[in-house]
Amino acid sequence: MGDRSPKDNLCQAGREAMFDRFLDYVELHDGQLVILGDFFELLRYPLDGIIEQRCDLLDRLAAMETVYVPGNHDGDVFSLIDPLFPPHPFFAGVSDAFTQVIGDRRFRFMHGHEIDPFVNVGWKNIGRMIGAMAYHFELRRRNYPGLNDYRLDASLRAGYPVLRLRSRLKRGVNKTLRECRCRTSVQKVKLLTRQIRTQHMITRYFEDKAEDVYDVAISGHTHYAAAFGDWFFNSGSWTGPTNDFLAISPHGEVEVLDWTTCGPRVKEGILAA
Repeated sequence: MGDRSPKDNLCQAGREAMFDRFLDYVELHDGQLVILGDFFELLRYPLDGIIEQRCDLLDRLAAMETVYVPGNHDGDVFSLIDPLFPPHPFFAGVSDAFTQVIGDRRFRFMHGHEIDPFVNVGWKNIGRMIGAMAYHFELRRRNYPGLNDYRLDASLRAGYPVLRLRSRLKRGVNKTLRECRCRTSVQKVKLLTRQIRTQHMITRYFEDKAEDVYDVAISGHTHYAAAFGDWFFNSGSWTGPTNDFLAISPHGEVEVLDWTTCGPRVKEGILAA
């Protein structure tokens, strides 16, 4: 979300009202809300402007004791706030990636960029440059049609093939991919190739799981809601055609859902093992 300007994702397609009803649902079920990053679009909007325009929403999220794990689009929040004197109580819930035992399994909650070979210093600089340009045009022309968030996201993704080529030259990534192909069936590998970023990332999650770092990976980042076996789940995004989220029971069972005008429904067409 941004500062309620015309291209703020949360202002579009009735998402503000949908998100309010989703929060009602979380409170009704006495749930613990965990936001896995890219909540603030800090590549485009100043944090103080977002806080000013979204104070009511942040008040509610703070009252719900929301846990917030920043991603690559809002990772700068760590350097922009003083943990002793945060600009809003919501930021008391800011956290690095963390592990929590639910049921009898260890769940690792992260945004996902932490292990994405495409996200590096070069990507971050490109993202900031495109974001700064978009914000500059927005200030000059409040409804500039060429730089909406969908096209911004597409512009950022356009740089991934170059970064992918660089990453494939790195021994560590190649080693991980070879190990994944040795440990998983051909059918599963074919499923992974449906989305190249997901492929790279699941191989890293698989390596962590094989080394007993955790039992279940919970992430976002790629904007694609997904499940792979019973050990990898992606919470998707609220910036596309569906509003995705994960529901984890006290026993550690995970469902991939999306929020509709009629409430939650099981997500269709997700990646599955």
